[in-house]
Amino acid sequence: MGSDPHANGEGTNGILLPGTTLPGQQTPELPEQNSVSPPHSFPGPTIDGRQTTTTLYEPAQLALSPIIPTLYRLINKAFKHSHNSIGIPFQGERLQTESEYLKQVGADPGTFVYITSWADSGEPVATAGAHRYSGEEVMAAFEGGGERSTFNRVRMPRGVGGRGEEVWELKLMAVDVGFSGKGLAGHLMRLVDGEVVRRVGEMGDEGGVGRKVWMVITTVTEANGEFYRKRRYVEDYETVHGPGFMGTPKGFRVVHMSKVLRK
Repeated sequence: MGSDPHANGEGTNGILLPGTTLPGQQTPELPEQNSVSPPHSFPGPTIDGRQTTTTLYEPAQLALSPIIPTLYRLINKAFKHSHNSIGIPFQGERLQTESEYLKQVGADPGTFVYITSWADSGEPVATAGAHRYSGEEVMAAFEGGGERSTFNRVRMPRGVGGRGEEVWELKLMAVDVGFSGKGLAGHLMRLVDGEVVRRVGEMGDEGGVGRKVWMVITTVTEANGEFYRKRRYVEDYETVHGPGFMGTPKGFRVVHMSKVLRK
């Protein structure tokens, strides 16, 4: 019996798919229920006459949330739809288990996740998160990695040069495929951008106030490149993968983009 090429969040031939956690990133430990404060929730946008609620989670809060089983299935469907729409055959699951989702969220300092859910049922409809990006760690982890680095950024944004500049990464953004084009992705991206700037500003004596802040993303050009360009992201570099790569008839391009959140 052959092994599943998508196990452990890997694609065909062991290629890491977009947003996959770097090797060695820690899964949030399951804390005691009474040791964690509840996450902050507030009204989200109204979609087709139906009210939503948006919640901001820290990793420890997320690890205790009952929303994880339905959330990771939403992410699987969204990633499969995105890949199939541009001819990338994707027969497995983006996330194999609930614990794998938590591992890919990670627990490094600063990590957070927004989840927008239906107010009447609590079922998630969209999510996005962010964490601090460390180019040196990424380059060390993937040095000589070959195909495994296909979807992983290994360079800082063009223009990053001063000491103390903050670079954050938008990660694991997904919208229920039945409600794409309704403004949910834009809603979450605005929240993520604002939360990153707020957190950097709270660094206080560490020099957060006045730091230049960047956001980076990695995506498949044909699927989402134009979406991010319309939201002020610019291309840093792109890799081209020809016909036959990962079983695609036409091939595809992976673009690494960035934007300045605060100058």
